[in-house]
Amino acid sequence: MTSAALAPEVGIFQRTANLVFGSPSTRRGNGGAEASFVPQVLRGARWRRRREDAGVFAIDRRGGEQSEGLPRLWVSEPAPDGTGRVFVASYPSSPDRGGWRALELADIYFGEALAHPAPADRRRRIDCYRAAEILLLHAARRGNVAAHARLGVIYRDDLCEGEYWEGLLEGRALHSVSTPCDERAYLHFSFGAYHGSSECCWQLGDLFAAGRGCEKSGERAVEWYRRAFDLESGAADEDRASTGNAALRLARAFELGRGCEQNFRRARTWYRLAAISLGAAFDEGQWHFKRERIEARRGVARMAQEVAGCY
Repeated sequence: MTSAALAPEVGIFQRTANLVFGSPSTRRGNGGAEASFVPQVLRGARWRRRREDAGVFAIDRRGGEQSEGLPRLWVSEPAPDGTGRVFVASYPSSPDRGGWRALELADIYFGEALAHPAPADRRRRIDCYRAAEILLLHAARRGNVAAHARLGVIYRDDLCEGEYWEGLLEGRALHSVSTPCDERAYLHFSFGAYHGSSECCWQLGDLFAAGRGCEKSGERAVEWYRRAFDLESGAADEDRASTGNAALRLARAFELGRGCEQNFRRARTWYRLAAISLGAAFDEGQWHFKRERIEARRGVARMAQEVAGCY
């Protein structure tokens, strides 16, 4: 893991505006992101340059939380007129019991990062994930289980490319040791799984299957895939994506005999269940599971050939 880049901090201009006109959230509530208090006549080259140089997020160490813990985060979004970015909110700005506001803001950053996959947008993408990580840590501290699932994804895929949050005490420590990303992912997926998150269950199963952050075990992986499926199957508010992903992984296990006996008939059944659930999730707008849906449909046909013994 590479050393984390320094997080951008709130500058004197933003702090002055905060004192005079209120927080970004207050200004947003009084007219939206474009409700700048700078008169139109003063919006010259310097003003535009300052907007263009505005970061994806900024750290306010004078916020309500301790500087060596999780900081207040100033949240920005692209300006409506296309000129740089504008700060539109700060977090925390309320108790936010359950961490749902933090989760909402983190999802916005996630969406922006996913919308810019090009190599030229690498810096912007990493900063979006960095902001999301801090917001999700806030949400996780407030007991939000879904935040642990998203944190697990960030660490598993190293989305911040080594640039993760460090408090002041960690940054100043002479012998601080960063926890490897795989171990961080395992800790967050484990927490979510033991607290009833079906997504964390099948994600944890993937870690056991690959031996990432834990000892490799096909049997443990199958146990967690079954747990994920059982948590969602038949529930009134069933998460079809989690049901489908769990079923798909069980189908792979029975097809290949990994963590269980090889059984093409059972694999075909699980592939069918996966195809139905992932198809429903895709139709509901979860397009990022397109590849898994295709795999499940092909698995049904492949297992039918295996069972029939004709190719």
